[in-house]
Amino acid sequence: MSADEQTAGAALLRMQSIDKSFAGNPVVRRVDFNCRAGEIHGLVGENGAGKSTLMKILAGIHQADAGTILLDGRPAAFRSYGEARAAGVCVVYQELSLLPRMSVAENIFMGRWRRGALGFLNWDAIRREARLALEKVGLGDLDVNRLAGSLPMAVRQLIEVAKALLYEPRLVVFDEPTTTLSGEEAERLFGLMRDLRRQGKGIVFISHRLREVLGNCDRITVMRDGERTLTGEAADFDENKLIFHMIGRDISQIFPQKPGHLSNQVIFSYAGAAPDGGKIEFSVREGEVLGIGGLAGQGQIPLLESIFGLGSGAEITVRGASRRVKSPREAMRAGIALIPEDRNSQSSFPILSIRDNIASASLGRLSLGGLVRIRRERREVAEIAESLRIRMTSLAQEARFLSGGNVQKTVFARWLLAAPKALVLLSPTSGIDVGTKREIYRLIRELAGKGVAIIVLTGDMVELIGLCDRALVMYGGRIGGELSGAALTEENIMRASVGRRPGEGEA
Repeated sequence: MSADEQTAGAALLRMQSIDKSFAGNPVVRRVDFNCRAGEIHGLVGENGAGKSTLMKILAGIHQADAGTILLDGRPAAFRSYGEARAAGVCVVYQELSLLPRMSVAENIFMGRWRRGALGFLNWDAIRREARLALEKVGLGDLDVNRLAGSLPMAVRQLIEVAKALLYEPRLVVFDEPTTTLSGEEAERLFGLMRDLRRQGKGIVFISHRLREVLGNCDRITVMRDGERTLTGEAADFDENKLIFHMIGRDISQIFPQKPGHLSNQVIFSYAGAAPDGGKIEFSVREGEVLGIGGLAGQGQIPLLESIFGLGSGAEITVRGASRRVKSPREAMRAGIALIPEDRNSQSSFPILSIRDNIASASLGRLSLGGLVRIRRERREVAEIAESLRIRMTSLAQEARFLSGGNVQKTVFARWLLAAPKALVLLSPTSGIDVGTKREIYRLIRELAGKGVAIIVLTGDMVELIGLCDRALVMYGGRIGGELSGAALTEENIMRASVGRRPGEGEA
């Protein structure tokens, strides 16, 4: 029997009766959780269920109010992430920690510098070892001298993984690591997780993508409202059972019903340049949710950002008023709002209060003579926060203490308060639990019904089909296909994604 086989199944981590409250609000209550050596253990639950808080307690970022933590049978109440990492516990977070104005190599070796005999930094060794670390996550060709901030989100996420593995951990926590990854990139990460499992490491995998959890984990623990509801073998679960235990009820229909008939009235139109010099034109009808799909990197994000005045100016018509939008300020004046893909660094203000976050796009309307009308601001912000059911202690709470789903709701609240005429959403449910997704889908459909032009970018084909009335599939920087009704299927989306028409190539 190999050493790996001998360690498989051993009790690597035990967390027993863990309690944690913030400002008197309990977020983790009497939770038991364990992870074996040589195991991938899935941890699922809605946003705010306590998953990330539990793992931050393990990593020494938060201190438990009660309970015990054992690593290999020994007490392991870490007082900092540095202590946890030194003991072999590493966490790869959804919120990226890379410093954007430093190089890839500098980010990987931050706090772990390689030095020469005289104590000076050994840049040759740093760059060489950085390349070796990146090879483990499939980024061996990446220039380690590039600034981290110049790289796509998916690449930065894989750099985070490489950085964590540099410490040769015994237990790795992956907190929503695939949120920004394409299917191919995610599969590469799963292969790496399986390699770690074969080496006898313990893996905790947190994800809202239930298919990924079911397809890659050995055991699964479900949390709800700060408590563990059950733990079992992954083979004993399916998506419906997981959803039931996550939210406490069955969901027979996640997506709201689509309207039976759409108006022919066009409320939004776009005309801009394609990368090859051609034109891209499309429109949105009243009551319609328009989806943008296709494989990653086919020009979707530059196209949609141009609607908001980022990049080359495009000709936009909103409710009959045409203009060439060249800046976000001009876009906002035209009644256009955009919710970026990276809500943490591009959408929210973490150290500001929830009230300030929500009001930030409406200060002009809420002001008189240059002074904010405080009572009106508080009333309108409170009303919209309540309508979106944002889970918080108060509107004065800092946004950084919210769960990912509630941060997204806060961003939605900001733009709803500004009453946009057109709303562009880039991956609006990325990293969000099933229950919150359903609320956001309902909200999107309600806004479309009220006459707001809705454009949604999503890489999830199920979401594209279930939420959208019509889908434009991008290929090579242009619209490779337009699908609606019975033609809006996974097969046709995939065909259009690779530049083929529906039915093309069939016998």
